[in-house]
Amino acid sequence: MTGLRRGCKRARVAFALLGLVVFPLRSEAQSLTGLSDEFDDPDSLAAWSRVVVTEGWSNDVLEVFDADTTRPGHLVMVPYSSSWFAEWRGELTYKLVDGDFVITTHVEPRNRAGTGRPERDYSLAGIMVRTPRAMTAPAQWTPNGQNYVFLSMGAANRTTALFQFEVKTTINSSSILDVTDTPATRAAIQVARIGPHIITLRCEEGQEWVVHRRYYREDFPDTLQAGLTVYTDWDTCFAAGYPNNNLLVLTNGAVLLNSSVLSGAQPDLVAVFDYVRYARPQVPAGLVGANLSDPASVSDAQLLAFLGEAANVPGGATEPPFFVADNLAGVVSQRSYRVQVADGVGGPWTDWSAWVSTGAVVAVDTQPVATNDQRYFRLITP
Repeated sequence: MTGLRRGCKRARVAFALLGLVVFPLRSEAQSLTGLSDEFDDPDSLAAWSRVVVTEGWSNDVLEVFDADTTRPGHLVMVPYSSSWFAEWRGELTYKLVDGDFVITTHVEPRNRAGTGRPERDYSLAGIMVRTPRAMTAPAQWTPNGQNYVFLSMGAANRTTALFQFEVKTTINSSSILDVTDTPATRAAIQVARIGPHIITLRCEEGQEWVVHRRYYREDFPDTLQAGLTVYTDWDTCFAAGYPNNNLLVLTNGAVLLNSSVLSGAQPDLVAVFDYVRYARPQVPAGLVGANLSDPASVSDAQLLAFLGEAANVPGGATEPPFFVADNLAGVVSQRSYRVQVADGVGGPWTDWSAWVSTGAVVAVDTQPVATNDQRYFRLITP
């Protein structure tokens, strides 16, 4: 399955290069593509961890959780009433990742009938990155210990008939959220962790990638849980309270901790994920150490030069490193790679006629972005 499959535009400028002599900007960190999952094998779920297991909770909040089964080539997650907010703990299916990373997925959230958007408040599905908790049993739980960021798609509230994105940052169980309406019904979404900076991005169907929100999270440790979350039916979760949400499966008829019986639960989410892809961010040399979470310091265009589709690397593929081109001599033969070329090298940028076709490069998948007198491209070879 490819990143183009679901309709995110990749602006292409067709031209060819005479060839480039290239040199790595820095040594590459260990590839993360082995963590990726295209969900074309039911057994691949064995490689995933779940918070409900690793933290020792006994309430599995997923009614359906399968890969390449309910829907071939996809992961399907159907949650019971459960949520993430403040001390409320929901579903997180994850892999542990050290250092900088980018995680990308394509999500299709629907109501349980499969006919449209969910109709219960805060019924969404997406990507979460979270600080692991030092606990293996509920008795070890302590308050003010939730630290995460997520970007999800679905329905946050019923003030609109549109689908919505919800992005949330939580520090010591204090949550701040933001909701954005969208005419799209499915989307590719992405979260990048680069040092203390968390960048969230979205690509609505038929559109191009955009930077959604940025956060500065210097509290995050080197190792994070990075994966998928689903949650639904906030009204029921709020009424039940977080102890019941965290310890019980909130289905109608469930006996709550105060011995009352739950009624009125209406979970309304079916989440379908096409893939989850992990990659190392290939940060341009000019942006290493920059304040990526500040738009005044680093523009959206600069981020999109190496994030978005450029970081949506299919599982098992070779992650494209950055190179700096010193001249136009020689031919590079790599399937896909990113190139940084300084202005004035090999002639003016407008002089494309000097970069004649040799078959070494057939297209560029993003518009050139000027950054500190340099321009960045992702080049596709045959």
